[in-house]
Amino acid sequence: MDTRPAGISKIPNKQLLRYTLVIAGGVLVVQLYIALIAHNSVDVWSMLLLSLVALYMAWFLWWQRRALRQRAYAGYLLHVLTYLIVNGSYWLHAGLLFASGNGNLVDAAWQSALFGMSLIWGAGLLLHTLGTLLSKGYEDVNA
Repeated sequence: MDTRPAGISKIPNKQLLRYTLVIAGGVLVVQLYIALIAHNSVDVWSMLLLSLVALYMAWFLWWQRRALRQRAYAGYLLHVLTYLIVNGSYWLHAGLLFASGNGNLVDAAWQSALFGMSLIWGAGLLLHTLGTLLSKGYEDVNA
């Protein structure tokens, strides 16, 4: 039995994939800017570019809020994917700097992006994980 309100359907995989690709593309632009224009320096402009990615994320979550609620773990999945793509890109970039002998470029701004963003966002992701597990909403979802 389908208990969704009339006119609301689950968000399709195609839209979730498009979201993931847009986030990955936006983060790629940020990392290319850092590598090629900012000479591997995390600066104000790179953070402004990253804020555009965050604005897309917020817009998508707002725009699809009702459809996301109709699919088990959709919001949580997007949170995890976004965390992995954004933070993973910074860690990969820093790892490549160290591997190429340019670890000295990982200054305070880099450390803020690496540790601050990963830890604070990670704490939020942990709370989201706990909330998802405690809500037990997955038990009521029809296959």
